[in-house]
Amino acid sequence: MFFVLLLSCWLMGLAGTIAVEKLAPRFNLINAPNERSSHTVPTPRGGGIAIAAVACLVAALLAATGQTQFWSVAGIVALIAGLGLVDDIYDLSPSIRFPIQFVAFVVLIVASPELPAVVFPFDWQLGSVLLTGLVVLIGVWWLNLFNFIDGIDGIAASQAIILLLAGPLIWCTRGITPLDTGLLWLSLGTAAATTGFLVRNWSPARVFMGDTGSNALAMIIFSIALLTIGVGMMPYYVWLILPSVSVTDTTVTLIRRLARGERPWRAHRRHGYQQLSKQWGHARTAIIYLMLTVFWAFPMAFLADRFADLGWMLVLVTYAPLVGFAFWSKAGSAVKN
Repeated sequence: MFFVLLLSCWLMGLAGTIAVEKLAPRFNLINAPNERSSHTVPTPRGGGIAIAAVACLVAALLAATGQTQFWSVAGIVALIAGLGLVDDIYDLSPSIRFPIQFVAFVVLIVASPELPAVVFPFDWQLGSVLLTGLVVLIGVWWLNLFNFIDGIDGIAASQAIILLLAGPLIWCTRGITPLDTGLLWLSLGTAAATTGFLVRNWSPARVFMGDTGSNALAMIIFSIALLTIGVGMMPYYVWLILPSVSVTDTTVTLIRRLARGERPWRAHRRHGYQQLSKQWGHARTAIIYLMLTVFWAFPMAFLADRFADLGWMLVLVTYAPLVGFAFWSKAGSAVKN
């Protein structure tokens, strides 16, 4: 039964992606190549609709079986994926996107009563309002960061799959509770749908994820992280380490562009992975980033989970060489696109 359900999620992800691929021209969901894109032929976008639909379905089914905390997850993922779809079609202004994103994260946190006030390093207890504001800011940054990493074939989907599998691999060693089971199904079901999408998105991509998919995946991963932190399944530093490869690339790129006075929301091709893809191609670059996550970030996250006293030190140890890698790959450099 377990494998049948996962296979169903995979098939729905693949079939939904192919359907979007066929219908994309009718709904103005075509990415035309330009001087700032990493592709050379017009390509359908919005294939991530299939991922969002499967994730919402899984969350709703979990909620219907009594795990009511997943109603808020299903609703927020649907909202944020819908925002991405409108953005894919009409190219929304940041002045419209950002307020809706902020509201979505506020609603997610407020609608999750099982999330306790969390103790930060040095036993500094923040007030609930300040804590909520900080988490919302982190969430909005993560949402846009994940959108930034979706710039070459296969990279965002493959990174998401690893994150969705890595969490369960770490927390399931502690024993399973009903909430763990729900989070496990949400993680694995979404990963299966994303793998179905990746069949069509791997280089050379026949369809792109679009903001629809990147928004949905970012929100699902953030929701899972928030729930596991809130109930004590996994600490902060583990979730800081797991996505460190993507976080480092996008953050270094953003800081270097801001330092030159560039507008952060302006489209560009200056991420480290985009620079490397010019030399190595999309597939090889995506595999390199995948290997960094699997063989560097994941083991460090596992160690941080097992040796809590070393958690924050391991965060620094994890990020230090990745920052060096980002500069070596010319992330955010002023090279001409």
